[in-house]
Amino acid sequence: FAALAVAGRGGRLGLLLLQTLAVCWPAWSAVRLWRNGKRRAALTLALSAAARRFCSRWWQYLTIPLFAGAVGWLTNKVAVDMIFYPVEFGGLRLRTYPNQPLGWIGWQGIVPAKAGEMAARITDLVTNKLVDVEVVFRRLSPGKLASLLAPGVDRIAEDIVADIAPAGAAQGAVGAGKAVLRGLDPAQQAELLALRHRFVAGLTRDMQANVRQLVDFDEIVVGGMVREKQLLIDLFQRCGKAELAFLVNSGFSFGCALGVVQMLIWLLYERAWTLAVGGAVVGYLTNWLALKLIFEPVEPTRFGPWVVQGLFLKRQHEVSEEFAEAMTEKLLSSESIWDSVLHGSGGPKFAALLRARTSEFMSGAAAVVYSGSDPTAFGGAAHWRGLEERASERILQLLPRELPLAHGYIDGALDLKDTLKTNLRRLSPREFEGLLHPIFQQDELTLLLVGTALGLGVGYVQAVLDARSKRDDPNYDERGRRVEIDVDADSAVSEGADGDGEAPGPAS
Repeated sequence: FAALAVAGRGGRLGLLLLQTLAVCWPAWSAVRLWRNGKRRAALTLALSAAARRFCSRWWQYLTIPLFAGAVGWLTNKVAVDMIFYPVEFGGLRLRTYPNQPLGWIGWQGIVPAKAGEMAARITDLVTNKLVDVEVVFRRLSPGKLASLLAPGVDRIAEDIVADIAPAGAAQGAVGAGKAVLRGLDPAQQAELLALRHRFVAGLTRDMQANVRQLVDFDEIVVGGMVREKQLLIDLFQRCGKAELAFLVNSGFSFGCALGVVQMLIWLLYERAWTLAVGGAVVGYLTNWLALKLIFEPVEPTRFGPWVVQGLFLKRQHEVSEEFAEAMTEKLLSSESIWDSVLHGSGGPKFAALLRARTSEFMSGAAAVVYSGSDPTAFGGAAHWRGLEERASERILQLLPRELPLAHGYIDGALDLKDTLKTNLRRLSPREFEGLLHPIFQQDELTLLLVGTALGLGVGYVQAVLDARSKRDDPNYDERGRRVEIDVDADSAVSEGADGDGEAPGPAS
């Protein structure tokens, strides 16, 4: 071997050939014995060599399944974290791609990177299968809402009445809206109260009739989740908490099971590169197996006495409640819906409805304050239209301040939480799968490759540590390969040859 090592290129090729022969000869001998019918001898040859190796370094061999379990847990944990974090791109923004988590140098969580796309899919599910907006908003009682907002409307009305007070009224009595109202007789005050009630009730009915133009769930849900990505992250983490925990924790058990196979291979074929390759295989398979068990089979499937279904799909009843709670806490609450109506795409339509109702209210209020006189006689038609515009703007400005009086009632009357929960439970398993599976489907290959890369790295470290432990072991050469002759194995082969005298060749 030494002469071949210094004999130039031809010598190196010869050395490589001899090393390959030394590695393959025991396996080839065992196969030859097996084919010749000497199965006992073949098994003895292979198992005796493996047993000798295990007994000489058993504590190191037993670390292989433990390392594999650690690799499985680590790769799955990192994969789960990479689904959600970092919320914003972390790394150097040399180049990033829209709706893609991976940049040239850096990463953004899959969910926040694709927040708009994923939120749109959730909105499609909500609006097409779970909630009929018109039916839900018909649950509001215009009269009840008018009664709840009465104190706030009174405060707004005081400002409006102050604007339309007669110019010749005594300023000490009616110089402010509140004084004007207090200066009216009880019959006039009762008429104004009825007008305010009709104003709110009529506006509520107008909103119910035009709800699809006023309330845009796409805007509320998608816009809210894109602006505050943590909402989408929290939604998925709450709905998939059991599955995400299983994905992480199963990595250890799957990794240990695969590590036993890896250890057996290492016993029969002790080469450092098998540890690195085995780590990569463990990293890939633990992620793949966990994902398959979470979502497959979609429909309940019978295997003998057992009925098997994906873990997430078996929790449809529980997940439906979590989803409904998460969606209605902030996104589909009365507060967020009103914010969309006042400041979103439905704002112009709402302002038009409000102006019409304000004009009706002011005409009635003027008739009360002016005792039936034509209000335009005191300031002209142009002046009156200006008052109506200012009153509408004033109501839009003051209304958000008074809406908290009605948020509790609106949330209870719309009952979106129970509606979402009930209808989500009625979905077929195939439809329900689309609630959580997209976060894994979007970049499933990326997650698997990350697991493979991490497993490869940990396996390489394990191989390096193993090589260092063999440096002072006389049974291994400088490249970490066993060099001693396995006499026991040769003897066993001779005894198992059934007396035909055939020798398989060197056993190591």
